[in-house]
Amino acid sequence: MNIEFHYYLTKYLALKAGFTPDEAEIVAYSSQYVDDNSLIYDIQAEDENYQNYISQTMNIFKPKKKLMRIYILFHFLPGEPTAASSSRKDGKMHVLNTTQASTHATEIFYDTTRSDNLYSLGIASHMLSDTYSHQNFIGTFDEMNAMKGLWQKLSPNIGHADAGYKPDIPNLIWEDPRIVREYSMIDNKKRVLQAAHKLYRNYLLITAEPNNWTKLKDEIDKIIGESIEEKDLKKYPKQKENRIKKLKSLLSNYDDDNDYDEFKWFKDTVQEDVKFLKDKKFPFDPVKDKFTFKENYKKSHWFKFQEAVKDYQRIASNMLRPILDQMEIKEW
Repeated sequence: MNIEFHYYLTKYLALKAGFTPDEAEIVAYSSQYVDDNSLIYDIQAEDENYQNYISQTMNIFKPKKKLMRIYILFHFLPGEPTAASSSRKDGKMHVLNTTQASTHATEIFYDTTRSDNLYSLGIASHMLSDTYSHQNFIGTFDEMNAMKGLWQKLSPNIGHADAGYKPDIPNLIWEDPRIVREYSMIDNKKRVLQAAHKLYRNYLLITAEPNNWTKLKDEIDKIIGESIEEKDLKKYPKQKENRIKKLKSLLSNYDDDNDYDEFKWFKDTVQEDVKFLKDKKFPFDPVKDKFTFKENYKKSHWFKFQEAVKDYQRIASNMLRPILDQMEIKEW
């Protein structure tokens, strides 16, 4: 999934499930920020420095073991390797293969969200929704991720790098050539609706509001619009823009602040003027760019999110430990 789902649609689902606008914003921002939380900061905090954990990395060429925690825990949660929809033409299976709403994903979601922590709910929502869009990919370097073609040969076999952005485009119908014919044609719209339904039902377990999924499903279906095929990919940027406009229009009935700024929470937390963090001309330098917290930083959204990331990582790592030990993954 991308920002269309992780922020805008997640916020709408939370609102329709009965969360207040402020609560829905925390859930949705946390969900999207999992993808944008890619910088490690060392921030002056009282008597010691505070360092966050990242939940995404933009450098997929880092050593394999350094990526394990990030990709497997947050974006490619291992599922059911024997699932029928994972049947491959080469007959191979992998214990780290991602499948939708797997037992592991569901248990981690519920364990992470036992408290009233909305930041944890957003992080778990990201993980769970990605199990739908990232089905049949593995969150580490593995030949089972590989697809044929020149671009695919040039890109590393990690996650869905070989498939590009195709798994994350909400209205795309595309073919996964690795999968047997019965399951090889992928309808992303169907996956988006399934993921939305799953999140909505999970949110209702928290809010105890009436279930209005039938009406909500029709709204989402119309927002996603007509499906496109791979030959029509050039239409995607404009369609994405239009879908976000439609979602913003719906969200405006609840909240006027619906523009996502990936640096907002961080800027609200530190004293310094935040600039050039991801600027190619003036890149962020953790050695030269020193930050100090504002007063009461522990009450800030950014700090609470970072603590939730650490808590989520602990819960997910412990639950997946048998698999990781089986794979002899020592550096974790």
